[in-house]
Amino acid sequence: MISDGYLRTLEDAQFVLPGSYGRGIPVWQDAGLRLARRLVSAFESVLAQWWTPTIVEHPFLMPAAGYRDVFGDYTNVFEALVPEAGGPCVLAPDNMAASVGWLREHGGEGPLVAVGGLLRELAGGAQPLFRDRHIWPAVQVTQLVPQNRAVDELERHRLAITRLHELLCLPVMTVRTPALASYGRTTYLTVSCLPDGRPTVTATLYVMSERYRDRLGAGAEVIDVGFTGKLLALVAMHHRDGSGLALPSALADTQVGVLVDKDDGRIERWRTRQADEGVRVRPVACGQKHGARRRAERRLRRHGVPLVLGVRDEGLRIARRYPLHRSDVPGLPEPAALRGELAAHDDRLRRSADRRFTAGLRQGGVLAARCDGCAAADGERVFGWIVPAARTPCDECGAPGGEVLLGERFY
Repeated sequence: MISDGYLRTLEDAQFVLPGSYGRGIPVWQDAGLRLARRLVSAFESVLAQWWTPTIVEHPFLMPAAGYRDVFGDYTNVFEALVPEAGGPCVLAPDNMAASVGWLREHGGEGPLVAVGGLLRELAGGAQPLFRDRHIWPAVQVTQLVPQNRAVDELERHRLAITRLHELLCLPVMTVRTPALASYGRTTYLTVSCLPDGRPTVTATLYVMSERYRDRLGAGAEVIDVGFTGKLLALVAMHHRDGSGLALPSALADTQVGVLVDKDDGRIERWRTRQADEGVRVRPVACGQKHGARRRAERRLRRHGVPLVLGVRDEGLRIARRYPLHRSDVPGLPEPAALRGELAAHDDRLRRSADRRFTAGLRQGGVLAARCDGCAAADGERVFGWIVPAARTPCDECGAPGGEVLLGERFY
């Protein structure tokens, strides 16, 4: 069971409302919608290092017959009779079939990035953003490639997902596993951890199995990559301090909050210069009284703002996070200095989460080294092999081997 402390942090930051529309359907606020858009934008920017992706949002309804042709008997999606749509439809299903159809109709191999929500039957309890009935945001990438390029393209997608985790200051490793062989001919799962060190899957990357490739009529290898708002739940679980949520700079709507007694135009000119250099600054007017300034600063920190700059007649002071530390600065910082401060903030978040990852997986015995012989031994529980592979002595017999993740399938 996961502590709901992260949820209170998201509520205090005004990203989601307390309560829900029903079990597994959180209510997002405006700030949360912007947070989700920043997540998607960060991923788009990473993909652009290798491709020129196309972004789409597929319809909420898909004809049930076409969905069944691809996925066979399904039990995890909702189906409804919709006469206006021509009969039975599935509601917000998997996007892969629609994306393959889009690529075949419009030509080109992609990648096509479908952004939207998924609606799922939910057995057991819900965990907002982490395990929901209405999964939002859901990002699913589909690409059609020749067979001789499939593994190389999958590797590029692995690098893109890894880079996204780095921007979110979350630890990550990739596991190649046969556990989902009926779905993926090659299956990668990216794995991060909960605050207590337990592993959790954060993204799936497949070269689809022949069965699905043939059912889709793709005429090429189908690459399918997906992640959800679960990443935002992990951000809230890992990155919080005594003030509340401490967002990585890539996700922060406001990267630098500025407390201002009065503005003769100097602060606005400075803010404009920061914006021109890509630093997101928000001035906040507050009185000169100490209590009012501290309350304004606490509000900014509670909403996830990484840095707060106090501007007064007698000087400037910057408040850093994780841990909270204030110090005087000689003048309004230049953009390069602020970018350095934000990079240092991200590094503090990243190092803290990495320590949990190391303690939970490596020191906890979940991440180990095995040779092929020991991995195949009776009673061994190898979930998958770490990618990229690194030769290392087997922990059991000392023979050359590689790193593996031990245990049963986990969520």
